[in-house]
Amino acid sequence: MTAVSSMHTSDDKLPPSRLWRVFWLQGVIPSNLLWAAALWALDQGRTPLLLGLFAVLLLYTGWIIPAVWRAAPSAHNPNYGMAARGLTVAWGVNTVLVVFFLLLQLAS
Repeated sequence: MTAVSSMHTSDDKLPPSRLWRVFWLQGVIPSNLLWAAALWALDQGRTPLLLGLFAVLLLYTGWIIPAVWRAAPSAHNPNYGMAARGLTVAWGVNTVLVVFFLLLQLAS
């Protein structure tokens, strides 16, 4: 068995899991777009827009963590479910902290 052939498992033929869709399409991509818009608003000095985006990011974070948590058991490999949960919680904590410290910077 070669290294390449050992990478192909029976999971390769399965359709994407619900976790894949929730994690990537509802989690990673939208949150990165929201953060890109927030950083643009910060760079442009558009404080009202930035504050609105922060509110959306915090609400979104509060929604995506339980969504990924519920979808994790649908992963074809249980390790992916565990990794997705950990990464999503870490991303959520990071979002809350970055928003908090940017708000402190804006207030000063």
